[in-house]
Amino acid sequence: MDDVILFANAIAGRGRGNAIASRLADALARSGYAVRAFLESPDKVPLDQIRGKRSPRVVVVVGGDGTLRTVAERLLQAFDAQALPPLLVVPLGTANLMAKHLGINRHHPAATAEIVTAIANPKVVYVDASRANGQLFLLMAGAGMDGHIIHELDRLRVGPIDLTHYALPVALAMQKYTYPAVTVAVDGKQIFGPEPGMVFIANAAEYGIGFPILPQARTDDALLDICAVPCKSRGEMLNLLLKAAVGEHLDVEGARYVKGIHIRVDADEPVPVQVDGEAGGFTPLEIELLPTKVGFIVP
Repeated sequence: MDDVILFANAIAGRGRGNAIASRLADALARSGYAVRAFLESPDKVPLDQIRGKRSPRVVVVVGGDGTLRTVAERLLQAFDAQALPPLLVVPLGTANLMAKHLGINRHHPAATAEIVTAIANPKVVYVDASRANGQLFLLMAGAGMDGHIIHELDRLRVGPIDLTHYALPVALAMQKYTYPAVTVAVDGKQIFGPEPGMVFIANAAEYGIGFPILPQARTDDALLDICAVPCKSRGEMLNLLLKAAVGEHLDVEGARYVKGIHIRVDADEPVPVQVDGEAGGFTPLEIELLPTKVGFIVP
């Protein structure tokens, strides 16, 4: 009997996380799997309970990108890289960036049956993993305006959020952000600055709401894509947003786009950082690509 671990954010999906997890656990048990379900925060589950007596066939994650990242971190702590079980995502967060990138939609009525089938006959893709100031990140990190927006959201949020909750943080950031000078080095070579600007580091082309900020990025090429663009005012920011919407932001004078495995962002004053859509502290930002890849079961 194969083990399946199920992690669920009970309040995800406006409280649907618990019900979905229960339904999945029942269906998997009926299909002959030994299910170990955890509804508490993954970082509170002891590693020996995650390891169990044998390595699980798959780890199911019911929740958003934050829950997914925390589960992936715990798996990296619990298992050797060669024995890392694949993840199956049931997206219930606000942005669901990883699910969108992988083309995952598991909200329809037949989703439970499809999940059981996917576990029995898994199609696995592998995603590069990195650390940003010690924090695991799988898709993207940034220093600048986007980091400021996420920090504002983190300061203002109370309970679950949806996309409308970003409106006030965006408005506040447009009013208050001062565009400090930043310096970017990739693999030991300075490629940008010091000058006012924004820095995006990503593992996938889609960024945030879907703009292809880093159009050449791939999640499996053992490289990170770095885009640094000059920006010193609200007007330049609005212009950049318009250009990014049509893929012309790389044509801005002074923009740099490179690939690498070690990135450092410095600034004379603390610049807010976001990691996979969550507040990630402030510069200096040190990012290192890991030798480990994380597997995901896809449709």
